[in-house]
Amino acid sequence: MLKWNKNMLIVLLVLIVAIAGCNKKEEVKEADTAKENRLVYASEEEFEGLNPILEETNLDALLFRGLMRFDENNKVITDIADSFDMSEDQLSYTFTLKEGITFHDGEELTADDVVFTIESIMDDQTASFLKSDFEEVDSIKKVDDYKVEIKLKQPFTPLLDKLTVPILPAHAFEGVDMRTADFNSHPIGAGPYMFDKWDRGNALTLQAYSDFFGTKPSIEKVIFKFIPDSNVRALQLKSGEVDVALLDPVQVENLEKEKNLTIYDIESADYRGVLFNMNVDLWKDVNVRKAFSYATDREQIVKGILKGHGSVAYSPLQNHEFNNDQVEKYTYDVDQAKSLLEESGWKVEKDGFRYKDGEKLTFTITTPASDSVRVNMANYIAEGFTEIGADVQVAALDWSAITIEDTEAFMVGWGSPYDADHHTHILFHSDESSVTSSGYNYGSYSNEKVDELLAKGCITTDPEERKQIYMQFQEELANDPAFDFIAYENAVYGINKNLSGVKERILGHHGSGFLWNVEEWKWNDR
Repeated sequence: MLKWNKNMLIVLLVLIVAIAGCNKKEEVKEADTAKENRLVYASEEEFEGLNPILEETNLDALLFRGLMRFDENNKVITDIADSFDMSEDQLSYTFTLKEGITFHDGEELTADDVVFTIESIMDDQTASFLKSDFEEVDSIKKVDDYKVEIKLKQPFTPLLDKLTVPILPAHAFEGVDMRTADFNSHPIGAGPYMFDKWDRGNALTLQAYSDFFGTKPSIEKVIFKFIPDSNVRALQLKSGEVDVALLDPVQVENLEKEKNLTIYDIESADYRGVLFNMNVDLWKDVNVRKAFSYATDREQIVKGILKGHGSVAYSPLQNHEFNNDQVEKYTYDVDQAKSLLEESGWKVEKDGFRYKDGEKLTFTITTPASDSVRVNMANYIAEGFTEIGADVQVAALDWSAITIEDTEAFMVGWGSPYDADHHTHILFHSDESSVTSSGYNYGSYSNEKVDELLAKGCITTDPEERKQIYMQFQEELANDPAFDFIAYENAVYGINKNLSGVKERILGHHGSGFLWNVEEWKWNDR
């Protein structure tokens, strides 16, 4: 039998400590590796759900893929589709799918899934916000496992853009209601990243999908950390707690000095303006709408509130190849604004405000309190409107307390870098009133000429003819404004300097699209 003495016990204890130390070092090394191979994105808000045909999120490009996708020039190219053919009359499209693409659960993506997704969007019971994008689809059918045919009621030029919509796995919805399915919080896509876990109120984690059919992700995990306060986002970016964050204009100058950050100041199609609610008698007079447009000092807003990270706005297609820069831009002109109000019978009284038929020239601009830039813009222009004799108030409210169609005026934000039909028809066509459709014409704007041009723009196939139609649309909208267009906001992102692979392109609303090629990003120092 082995007899233990004091020296042997000491040796044993040293070995135990050494082994424990090695194990501890291995644990620390593994933890460091896990941390290094992840990307933490500061998300401005948490999502209600993750079903891309029920809610749009900035995770869509990571979790899902569509028949088509947008490249770095925002041009539509094939993705899940390997190729497509279009009939001579442009009423029939046949898509051939890439074979062997799998969803995150290992099931193959086939024509059945494409048909299921489009039919679900078109189904009134689904109540998809995308339904209006597919109004011109007459039928969709499976030709074989890898071929789908879509027939249109009439030529619809934006169809390929619309077919960037994420494809859902039909088998995940068997026997369940789309709107209450478990899928909505535990999605299954075919994108470069797959759902891992969702810590409600804190963060959502995605894991790289090793069988992704495209570029295999270099970064193993992408974490969306929910930080609604923009100042907290900036502080955590500075400290390294997050790796990517969208910045407010006032934060940029300070963070540009940080050696651990790279600042991307990217042009966007994201504009701000004041929506005139046409159900309010005041706005039925086009001269009044024009007057407030002339009384808006856009140059000062870009300089003071956006700190130069943006540009003066005059059109919803300003950052588009169809832009008409010859329309009325409503350059700041207080005298012209006063003249238009006088012409419409609004007279200045002793208190300095204007009145007509005993009614004071007054209204309230409602704005989401969570968007400091919109709040600052609303307060600035409201104060400036006193110069033309208007008593304008600002109501900064939580989104939950806002019903846009019930406001007198709303600090609106829209914009899309894609087809000219996108974010024009749904905003300005009279059929797109939010009361009667899935559109976003919250101000009940109605103009027969605008309706005619937008309807024609959708079905016109000749590029130059389409351009002329949308040029005319912008001219008519400027003559009969639905919004007081104010400014386009650049999307300014701060990211860890050791990240590479970012490809810039004109971004969408709230800087959406920055993560469009995140599977190509990588850490340079790890």
